[in-house]
Amino acid sequence: TGRPLPNDKGGAPDRARSFPYCNMSLGGDARVADLVARRALDQLIAAISPQPSLGGTCGDHTAGNAEIGLPDYFWLTETNTNVAAKCHPSPYRCATTFIGPLGMGASFNRSSWRLKGGVLGTEMRAFHNIGGHRSSPTDKIGLTGFGPNLNIARDPRYGRVSEVPGEDPYLSGHYGAEMVLGMQAFDKQGHPKMLAYLKHYTAYSVEANRGHDTYNISMYDFWDTYLAQYEITFKRSNASGVMCSYDAENGNPSCANGYILNEVLRGKFGQPGALVTTDCGAVKNMLGPPTNTPSPELAAAWTINNGTDVEMGSTVWTDHLRAAVDAGYVHQQTVERSAARGFRQMFLAGRFDPPESVGWSSLGLEDINSTHAQQVAKEAALQGMVLLKNSPPLLPLKPGTKLAVVGPMAVTTDLMSDYAGGTGEAGCWPNSDESCVWTIGEAVAGANRPGVTTISKGVDVNSNSTSGIAVALDQVRAADVVVLVVGNDRTQEHEGIDRPDTLLPGLQQSFALDVIKIGKPVLLIMSNGGALAIDELIGGCDAIVEAFNPAQNTRELASLLFGRSNRWGKLPVTLYPHAYTSQQPMTNFDMAKPPGRTYKYYQHTPLFEFGHGLSLTQFKFNCSLPTPFHLSCEVANVGGMDGDEVLMVYHSAGDQIRGSVHHPVPIKSLVDFERVSVPAGGQVSVEFGGLSKSSVLLVDQDGEKQLYPGKRSFVVSNGAGEQVELEFECTGGSPC
Repeated sequence: TGRPLPNDKGGAPDRARSFPYCNMSLGGDARVADLVARRALDQLIAAISPQPSLGGTCGDHTAGNAEIGLPDYFWLTETNTNVAAKCHPSPYRCATTFIGPLGMGASFNRSSWRLKGGVLGTEMRAFHNIGGHRSSPTDKIGLTGFGPNLNIARDPRYGRVSEVPGEDPYLSGHYGAEMVLGMQAFDKQGHPKMLAYLKHYTAYSVEANRGHDTYNISMYDFWDTYLAQYEITFKRSNASGVMCSYDAENGNPSCANGYILNEVLRGKFGQPGALVTTDCGAVKNMLGPPTNTPSPELAAAWTINNGTDVEMGSTVWTDHLRAAVDAGYVHQQTVERSAARGFRQMFLAGRFDPPESVGWSSLGLEDINSTHAQQVAKEAALQGMVLLKNSPPLLPLKPGTKLAVVGPMAVTTDLMSDYAGGTGEAGCWPNSDESCVWTIGEAVAGANRPGVTTISKGVDVNSNSTSGIAVALDQVRAADVVVLVVGNDRTQEHEGIDRPDTLLPGLQQSFALDVIKIGKPVLLIMSNGGALAIDELIGGCDAIVEAFNPAQNTRELASLLFGRSNRWGKLPVTLYPHAYTSQQPMTNFDMAKPPGRTYKYYQHTPLFEFGHGLSLTQFKFNCSLPTPFHLSCEVANVGGMDGDEVLMVYHSAGDQIRGSVHHPVPIKSLVDFERVSVPAGGQVSVEFGGLSKSSVLLVDQDGEKQLYPGKRSFVVSNGAGEQVELEFECTGGSPC
């Protein structure tokens, strides 16, 4: 193999420079063709499948070829919330960690998403340049990053909701597009900072029996929910590829589903060069349900023939792809095509070019967790918390108050989303752990100075221990205001574990009710991934904040609570009542089936709806629609504090349309949004430039987008009680 060659800064070793694949004067296709032609079939297979002798198979070490100067390569670096790299020891540098993706989605801020992507791209390239690695020193950071995760928050019990930006495909698609545009920003020579791969393609949202599960998904739901966000992201950003998901759709495993990989991704999305890697072990899963593939050779054939290019985790291709070729199940040209897709992207990123010809080669230690990166992360956090209730007004809290901060999430540093580090990667120097994270209790106490703040967990996140309750309740009785912090940590929801219920686990709910009964003003803060059912707590709390996974940014949360900032977000998910979990099976992928999923189809009254979010000031707005798709609004801050506001535009089809079609029609669908900052007493204009004919198309039963004639509306909402509905009609002769 090429193992002795370093994995830093790219560039071809001296021994490689005589080969045409390192000749920069040749076109990319010629260089790729030369490299493929110089490798025998077994060597090509070793370049697209794990080689256990080089390192762990899930991270995917593939083999190079020292004879032609081609290094081995490590593929899997997570890039959803940070770059999953071990902190650099001296001088110390740790990857910038952002709040969880739900908080990022809550900002409804495209600029923040682009900036986050830029930070991840910069740090990915910088770690690559200095020879950084993941938790294992053999897992060198390359140029291929896996994230953002764009699966839909289809069900609040799904264990990986903390990894995704929300429940809406339009919101998720634009989040993905902006992140990827930042991650893959080009230097002057056209090299992207990194190569970004979207996860998990597609419809993945159940952990139980994953890899052997299959779900009935209609063409309507495919194109309205499970493919829509990927289409937006690919068409707006040209992401480098995808990691195919564990699940099967209608009996076809994602990693062997030619429809979604070839016909849709490479065809309808216009991405012929997109690279597809498996999730870890997905090829081996083919040997069990639902396909029960008769042999490893056929499992290898089914996956590579249907569009997968790189195996991760298992070694089915490693051990059996050659036999599949010899048996005639796979053409050698298919292996060459998959290898060529990967090589082509490496050439694009400048991996085989001299460092001096790649603009990003200058990035180094000083570019990791830089002042700029820290500011971007802090700004994102300030915009990613959601004020759900403030009545009677309890916020902003007043410094100098006698506060009791109680609840298990007040004393923990496990405030991360899944794949956010702190467990041997990213996190805090020197051990890539959570030692530098301020707990929510500590952050509130710091902001409350010179006031007295007591902190007590009361109960565990999930146990039956009552040993801490008496002390916590005594502190509540002695306080003027109570800050009650509840939720879930990564012991309750993460990869491999769905939640059985949406109630607070353990004794948290009964403890919270005991706190409320004492009668002090209560601020409820939730820190969680999947939405919580807090039906019984809402009425007894004066203020409620959804903080999602604040990670290292608890001080930004405290800044919002004390009114030093007023830049709240809006809910990117629906908060359902507890009854929802008994009404809706986890395995139902039909979005419209009663009672319906997400705000687009849910037929009952939620605890808090998608898009809901308050401010510490008051906003008024009015809008005009002189012609379809030319929508503008004037937003006035009529309160006494500077603040941010988000306006969301939804399309809602009229009754005539709903009565004339033979497929589901969303109650409403997000079609544009804008975030603005407005000083107290000020006013700003908002133009919605994202509206077009495509904004009013509906997906039909065949998955095709249709313009139905008839009346419809754009509904503009700020998620805080203000709403404007503007009706118009599309007919054969209208501008629609």
